[in-house]
Amino acid sequence: MKIINKSLAGVLLTTIAYTAQAEIVTTVKPLGFIAAAVADGVTPTSVLLPTGASPHDYNMRPSDLQRLQQAELVVWVGQDLETFLSKSISRLEPKKVLQIEKMDGIQQLLGEALHVHADGDDHGHDHHGHDHDHAHDHDHDGPPGQQDEHDHDHDHADGHDHEHGGLQTDWHVWFSSDISEKIAEQIAARLSQNYPAKTDLIQQNLAEFKQGISTKQQQLRKQLDPIKSKGYYVFHDAYGYFERQYGLNRLGSFTINPTVAPGAKKLNEIKADIDAHKAQCLFAEPQFTPRLLETLHKKTGIRLGVIDPMGEKIALSKTAYSDYLQSLADSFSQCLAK
Repeated sequence: MKIINKSLAGVLLTTIAYTAQAEIVTTVKPLGFIAAAVADGVTPTSVLLPTGASPHDYNMRPSDLQRLQQAELVVWVGQDLETFLSKSISRLEPKKVLQIEKMDGIQQLLGEALHVHADGDDHGHDHHGHDHDHAHDHDHDGPPGQQDEHDHDHDHADGHDHEHGGLQTDWHVWFSSDISEKIAEQIAARLSQNYPAKTDLIQQNLAEFKQGISTKQQQLRKQLDPIKSKGYYVFHDAYGYFERQYGLNRLGSFTINPTVAPGAKKLNEIKADIDAHKAQCLFAEPQFTPRLLETLHKKTGIRLGVIDPMGEKIALSKTAYSDYLQSLADSFSQCLAK
Protein backbone atom coordinates (compact mmCIF):
# COMPACT_ATOMS: atom_id res chain seq x y z
CA MET A 1 0.00 0.00 0.00
CA LYS A 2 2.87 2.33 0.83
CA ILE A 3 4.33 1.65 -2.60
CA ILE A 4 1.07 2.64 -4.28
CA ASN A 5 0.84 5.79 -2.20
CA LYS A 6 4.38 6.76 -3.13
CA SER A 7 3.63 6.16 -6.79
CA LEU A 8 0.49 8.27 -6.64
CA ALA A 9 2.37 11.00 -4.83
CA GLY A 10 5.03 10.96 -7.51
CA VAL A 11 2.46 11.28 -10.27
CA LEU A 12 0.73 14.10 -8.40
CA LEU A 13 3.96 16.01 -7.88
CA THR A 14 4.88 15.59 -11.53
CA THR A 15 1.45 16.84 -12.59
CA ILE A 16 1.68 19.86 -10.30
CA ALA A 17 5.15 20.72 -11.61
CA TYR A 18 3.99 20.35 -15.21
CA THR A 19 0.92 22.48 -14.63
CA ALA A 20 2.96 25.21 -12.98
CA GLN A 21 5.36 25.44 -15.90
CA ALA A 22 3.27 24.38 -18.86
CA GLU A 23 2.19 26.97 -21.39
CA ILE A 24 1.77 27.48 -25.09
CA VAL A 25 4.99 28.76 -26.64
CA THR A 26 4.88 30.32 -30.10
CA THR A 27 7.96 31.21 -32.07
CA VAL A 28 6.86 34.71 -33.10
CA LYS A 29 4.55 37.19 -31.47
CA PRO A 30 1.77 37.27 -34.09
CA LEU A 31 1.29 33.53 -33.58
CA GLY A 32 1.18 34.33 -29.87
CA PHE A 33 -1.70 36.73 -30.54
CA ILE A 34 -3.68 33.87 -32.07
CA ALA A 35 -2.84 31.40 -29.31
CA ALA A 36 -3.56 33.90 -26.52
CA ALA A 37 -7.06 34.49 -27.87
CA VAL A 38 -7.96 30.80 -27.98
CA ALA A 39 -6.24 29.94 -24.69
CA ASP A 40 -7.67 32.87 -22.71
CA GLY A 41 -8.73 31.58 -19.30
CA VAL A 42 -7.28 28.14 -20.10
CA THR A 43 -3.49 28.28 -20.09
CA PRO A 44 -0.77 30.96 -20.49
CA THR A 45 0.86 31.86 -23.79
CA SER A 46 4.40 33.13 -24.30
CA VAL A 47 6.64 33.98 -27.25
CA LEU A 48 10.05 32.42 -27.84
CA LEU A 49 11.70 35.23 -29.80
CA PRO A 50 12.51 38.32 -27.72
CA THR A 51 11.57 41.83 -28.76
CA GLY A 52 13.61 43.01 -31.73
CA ALA A 53 14.44 39.51 -32.97
CA SER A 54 13.47 38.09 -36.34
CA PRO A 55 12.83 34.44 -37.22
CA HIS A 56 15.06 34.95 -40.24
CA ASP A 57 18.28 35.24 -38.23
CA TYR A 58 17.63 34.22 -34.62
CA ASN A 59 20.13 32.16 -32.63
CA MET A 60 18.80 29.68 -30.07
CA ARG A 61 19.91 29.97 -26.43
CA PRO A 62 20.04 27.14 -23.86
CA SER A 63 17.16 28.76 -21.97
CA ASP A 64 15.05 28.63 -25.14
CA LEU A 65 15.35 24.86 -25.35
CA GLN A 66 14.33 24.58 -21.71
CA ARG A 67 11.19 26.61 -22.43
CA LEU A 68 10.34 24.40 -25.38
CA GLN A 69 10.77 21.26 -23.31
CA GLN A 70 8.50 22.61 -20.56
CA ALA A 71 5.78 23.83 -22.92
CA GLU A 72 2.55 21.90 -23.32
CA LEU A 73 2.33 23.05 -26.95
CA VAL A 74 4.87 24.67 -29.27
CA VAL A 75 3.45 26.51 -32.28
CA TRP A 76 5.78 27.23 -35.18
CA VAL A 77 5.45 27.68 -38.93
CA GLY A 78 8.16 25.21 -39.90
CA GLN A 79 11.71 24.83 -41.12
CA ASP A 80 11.13 27.07 -44.14
CA LEU A 81 10.69 30.09 -41.85
CA GLU A 82 12.23 29.27 -38.46
CA THR A 83 15.31 27.46 -39.75
CA PHE A 84 17.02 27.99 -36.40
CA LEU A 85 14.49 25.71 -34.67
CA SER A 86 14.55 22.60 -36.85
CA LYS A 87 16.88 20.44 -34.75
CA SER A 88 15.54 21.57 -31.40
CA ILE A 89 11.92 20.94 -32.36
CA SER A 90 12.78 17.40 -33.45
CA ARG A 91 13.69 16.60 -29.85
CA LEU A 92 10.14 17.25 -28.64
CA GLU A 93 7.25 14.82 -28.56
CA PRO A 94 5.18 15.25 -31.75
CA LYS A 95 1.99 15.70 -29.71
CA LYS A 96 3.52 18.83 -28.17
CA VAL A 97 4.20 20.47 -31.53
CA LEU A 98 1.87 22.26 -33.95
CA GLN A 99 3.72 22.74 -37.25
CA ILE A 100 1.70 25.08 -39.44
CA GLU A 101 3.42 23.93 -42.65
CA LYS A 102 1.91 20.48 -42.16
CA MET A 103 -1.60 21.46 -41.08
CA ASP A 104 -4.47 19.87 -42.98
CA GLY A 105 -6.21 22.24 -45.36
CA ILE A 106 -3.51 24.89 -45.42
CA GLN A 107 -2.02 24.29 -48.87
CA GLN A 108 -4.91 25.83 -50.80
CA LEU A 109 -4.64 29.00 -48.69
CA LEU A 110 -0.95 29.60 -49.22
CA GLY A 111 0.33 32.41 -51.44
CA GLU A 112 3.72 33.02 -52.98
CA ALA A 113 6.53 35.49 -52.63
CA LEU A 114 9.53 36.30 -54.78
CA HIS A 115 12.51 33.99 -54.56
CA VAL A 116 15.69 35.76 -53.48
CA HIS A 117 18.82 34.50 -55.16
CA ALA A 118 22.12 34.19 -53.39
CA ASP A 119 23.48 37.44 -54.80
CA GLY A 120 20.76 39.42 -53.06
CA ASP A 121 18.81 40.37 -56.18
CA ASP A 122 15.38 38.82 -56.47
CA HIS A 123 15.38 38.77 -60.30
CA GLY A 124 11.75 39.58 -60.60
CA HIS A 125 11.15 42.60 -58.48
CA ASP A 126 7.35 42.19 -58.42
CA HIS A 127 6.60 45.38 -60.34
CA HIS A 128 3.14 46.85 -60.01
CA GLY A 129 1.68 44.71 -57.26
CA HIS A 130 2.81 41.34 -58.62
CA ASP A 131 1.00 39.45 -55.85
CA HIS A 132 -2.43 41.03 -56.20
CA ASP A 133 -4.18 38.41 -58.26
CA HIS A 134 -2.36 35.17 -57.69
CA ALA A 135 -4.41 32.03 -58.15
CA HIS A 136 -4.03 31.07 -54.50
CA ASP A 137 -5.76 34.19 -53.17
CA HIS A 138 -8.44 33.49 -50.61
CA ASP A 139 -10.70 35.91 -48.79
CA HIS A 140 -13.62 35.65 -46.41
CA ASP A 141 -16.03 37.51 -48.56
CA GLY A 142 -14.44 38.80 -51.70
CA PRO A 143 -11.25 39.49 -53.64
CA PRO A 144 -9.05 41.61 -52.44
CA GLY A 145 18.23 23.24 -30.91
CA GLN A 146 19.22 24.90 -28.50
CA GLN A 147 22.37 26.66 -29.52
CA ASP A 148 24.46 24.73 -27.08
CA GLU A 149 28.19 24.57 -27.28
CA HIS A 150 28.08 21.83 -29.91
CA ASP A 151 24.86 22.29 -31.85
CA HIS A 152 23.86 25.27 -33.92
CA ASP A 153 20.69 25.08 -35.95
CA HIS A 154 21.00 28.46 -37.56
CA ASP A 155 21.29 28.68 -41.35
CA HIS A 156 20.06 31.74 -43.16
CA ALA A 157 21.85 31.39 -46.46
CA ASP A 158 19.02 29.43 -47.93
CA GLY A 159 16.20 31.80 -47.02
CA HIS A 160 13.02 29.82 -47.61
CA ASP A 161 12.31 26.70 -49.60
CA HIS A 162 9.39 25.51 -51.75
CA GLU A 163 10.41 27.64 -54.68
CA HIS A 164 8.95 27.13 -58.12
CA GLY A 165 8.93 29.17 -61.27
CA GLY A 166 10.95 31.98 -59.67
CA LEU A 167 8.48 32.13 -56.79
CA GLN A 168 8.24 30.38 -53.46
CA THR A 169 5.69 29.83 -50.75
CA ASP A 170 5.07 32.83 -48.53
CA TRP A 171 5.30 31.52 -44.98
CA HIS A 172 4.42 34.80 -43.27
CA VAL A 173 1.07 33.14 -42.66
CA TRP A 174 -0.07 35.30 -39.74
CA PHE A 175 -0.83 38.10 -42.21
CA SER A 176 -3.62 35.92 -43.61
CA SER A 177 -6.83 36.07 -41.59
CA ASP A 178 -7.99 32.83 -43.19
CA ILE A 179 -4.85 30.92 -42.26
CA SER A 180 -4.88 32.49 -38.80
CA GLU A 181 -8.36 31.10 -38.26
CA LYS A 182 -7.13 27.65 -39.30
CA ILE A 183 -4.27 27.95 -36.82
CA ALA A 184 -6.72 28.98 -34.10
CA GLU A 185 -8.87 25.94 -34.86
CA GLN A 186 -5.88 23.62 -34.50
CA ILE A 187 -4.83 25.23 -31.22
CA ALA A 188 -8.39 24.88 -29.94
CA ALA A 189 -8.42 21.19 -30.84
CA ARG A 190 -5.15 20.57 -28.99
CA LEU A 191 -6.33 22.49 -25.93
CA SER A 192 -9.61 20.60 -25.84
CA GLN A 193 -7.62 17.37 -25.67
CA ASN A 194 -5.51 18.70 -22.79
CA TYR A 195 -8.38 20.40 -20.95
CA PRO A 196 -11.59 18.51 -21.72
CA ALA A 197 -13.39 20.22 -18.84
CA LYS A 198 -12.76 23.58 -20.51
CA THR A 199 -13.88 22.63 -24.01
CA ASP A 200 -16.88 24.98 -23.91
CA LEU A 201 -14.67 27.93 -22.94
CA ILE A 202 -12.15 27.05 -25.65
CA GLN A 203 -14.85 26.90 -28.31
CA GLN A 204 -16.30 30.19 -27.10
CA ASN A 205 -12.86 31.78 -27.35
CA LEU A 206 -12.47 30.42 -30.87
CA ALA A 207 -15.86 31.76 -31.95
CA GLU A 208 -15.09 35.19 -30.51
CA PHE A 209 -11.71 35.20 -32.24
CA LYS A 210 -13.32 34.54 -35.61
CA GLN A 211 -16.02 37.13 -35.04
CA GLY A 212 -13.39 39.66 -34.03
CA ILE A 213 -11.55 39.10 -37.31
CA SER A 214 -14.74 39.48 -39.34
CA THR A 215 -15.63 42.74 -37.62
CA LYS A 216 -12.10 44.10 -37.98
CA GLN A 217 -11.98 43.23 -41.69
CA GLN A 218 -15.05 45.34 -42.36
CA GLN A 219 -13.47 48.27 -40.52
CA LEU A 220 -10.14 47.94 -42.31
CA ARG A 221 -11.71 47.81 -45.76
CA LYS A 222 -13.31 51.19 -45.12
CA GLN A 223 -10.06 52.57 -43.74
CA LEU A 224 -7.80 51.32 -46.54
CA ASP A 225 -10.09 51.80 -49.53
CA PRO A 226 -9.07 55.48 -50.08
CA ILE A 227 -5.37 54.57 -50.39
CA LYS A 228 -5.63 51.43 -52.54
CA SER A 229 -4.29 53.14 -55.66
CA LYS A 230 -1.23 54.67 -53.99
CA GLY A 231 2.00 52.83 -54.74
CA TYR A 232 4.66 52.00 -52.20
CA TYR A 233 7.71 49.83 -51.54
CA VAL A 234 8.40 47.59 -48.57
CA PHE A 235 11.83 46.57 -47.38
CA HIS A 236 10.76 43.02 -46.59
CA ASP A 237 8.40 41.05 -48.82
CA ALA A 238 6.27 39.74 -45.97
CA TYR A 239 2.87 41.38 -46.29
CA GLY A 240 1.43 39.71 -49.38
CA TYR A 241 -1.57 38.11 -47.68
CA PHE A 242 -2.61 41.39 -46.06
CA GLU A 243 -1.96 43.37 -49.23
CA ARG A 244 -4.05 41.07 -51.38
CA GLN A 245 -6.90 40.97 -48.93
CA TYR A 246 -7.25 44.75 -48.94
CA GLY A 247 -6.14 45.42 -52.52
CA LEU A 248 -3.09 47.50 -51.65
CA ASN A 249 -0.75 48.66 -54.40
CA ARG A 250 2.72 47.40 -53.54
CA LEU A 251 5.08 48.32 -56.37
CA GLY A 252 7.95 46.20 -55.14
CA SER A 253 10.16 45.06 -52.30
CA PHE A 254 13.83 44.83 -51.55
CA THR A 255 13.93 41.24 -50.33
CA ILE A 256 11.91 38.36 -48.90
CA ASN A 257 14.71 37.49 -46.49
CA PRO A 258 15.83 40.65 -44.68
CA THR A 259 19.19 39.09 -43.85
CA VAL A 260 20.03 39.12 -47.59
CA ALA A 261 20.98 42.63 -48.66
CA PRO A 262 19.87 43.79 -52.11
CA GLY A 263 22.59 44.46 -54.64
CA ALA A 264 23.47 47.74 -56.35
CA LYS A 265 21.58 46.77 -59.51
CA LYS A 266 18.43 46.17 -57.50
CA LEU A 267 18.74 49.52 -55.73
CA ASN A 268 19.10 51.33 -59.04
CA GLU A 269 15.99 49.57 -60.34
CA ILE A 270 14.01 50.60 -57.28
CA LYS A 271 15.17 54.20 -57.51
CA ALA A 272 14.11 54.28 -61.16
CA ASP A 273 10.74 52.77 -60.27
CA ILE A 274 10.17 55.25 -57.48
CA ASP A 275 10.71 58.05 -59.96
CA ALA A 276 8.75 56.46 -62.81
CA HIS A 277 5.71 55.32 -60.83
CA LYS A 278 5.61 58.15 -58.31
CA ALA A 279 5.68 55.82 -55.33
CA GLN A 280 4.32 57.51 -52.24
CA CYS A 281 6.04 55.62 -49.42
CA LEU A 282 8.92 53.35 -48.56
CA PHE A 283 8.31 51.15 -45.51
CA ALA A 284 11.01 50.00 -43.11
CA GLU A 285 10.66 47.71 -40.08
CA PRO A 286 11.75 48.09 -36.45
CA GLN A 287 13.77 44.87 -36.75
CA PHE A 288 15.57 45.98 -39.93
CA THR A 289 16.15 49.64 -40.77
CA PRO A 290 19.04 49.68 -43.26
CA ARG A 291 20.78 52.87 -44.24
CA LEU A 292 19.85 52.29 -47.86
CA LEU A 293 16.28 53.35 -47.05
CA GLU A 294 17.54 56.69 -45.78
CA THR A 295 19.65 56.97 -48.91
CA LEU A 296 16.65 56.40 -51.18
CA HIS A 297 14.62 58.84 -49.12
CA LYS A 298 17.24 61.55 -49.61
CA LYS A 299 17.71 60.85 -53.32
CA THR A 300 14.05 60.62 -54.27
CA GLY A 301 12.14 62.51 -51.58
CA ILE A 302 9.89 59.49 -50.98
CA ARG A 303 8.22 59.40 -47.56
CA LEU A 304 9.44 56.83 -45.05
CA GLY A 305 7.01 54.75 -43.01
CA VAL A 306 7.42 51.91 -40.55
CA ILE A 307 5.49 48.63 -40.47
CA ASP A 308 6.07 46.26 -37.58
CA PRO A 309 5.52 42.69 -38.81
CA MET A 310 6.06 41.34 -35.29
CA GLY A 311 3.62 43.62 -33.45
CA GLU A 312 6.23 44.38 -30.81
CA LYS A 313 4.21 47.09 -29.04
CA ILE A 314 1.10 44.93 -28.70
CA ALA A 315 0.69 42.83 -25.56
CA LEU A 316 -0.65 39.29 -25.70
CA SER A 317 -4.36 39.37 -24.97
CA LYS A 318 -7.70 38.04 -26.13
CA THR A 319 -8.03 40.87 -28.67
CA ALA A 320 -4.36 41.18 -29.62
CA TYR A 321 -4.71 39.73 -33.12
CA SER A 322 -7.40 42.23 -34.11
CA ASP A 323 -5.28 44.98 -32.55
CA TYR A 324 -2.38 43.74 -34.65
CA LEU A 325 -4.38 43.94 -37.89
CA GLN A 326 -5.40 47.46 -36.93
CA SER A 327 -1.78 48.45 -36.33
CA LEU A 328 -0.82 47.20 -39.80
CA ALA A 329 -3.63 49.19 -41.42
CA ASP A 330 -2.68 52.29 -39.46
CA SER A 331 0.93 52.04 -40.63
CA PHE A 332 -0.17 51.94 -44.27
CA SER A 333 -2.74 54.70 -43.98
CA GLN A 334 -0.57 57.06 -41.93
CA CYS A 335 2.07 57.17 -44.65
CA LEU A 336 -0.04 56.78 -47.78
CA ALA A 337 -2.89 59.12 -46.82
CA LYS A 338 -0.63 62.17 -46.63
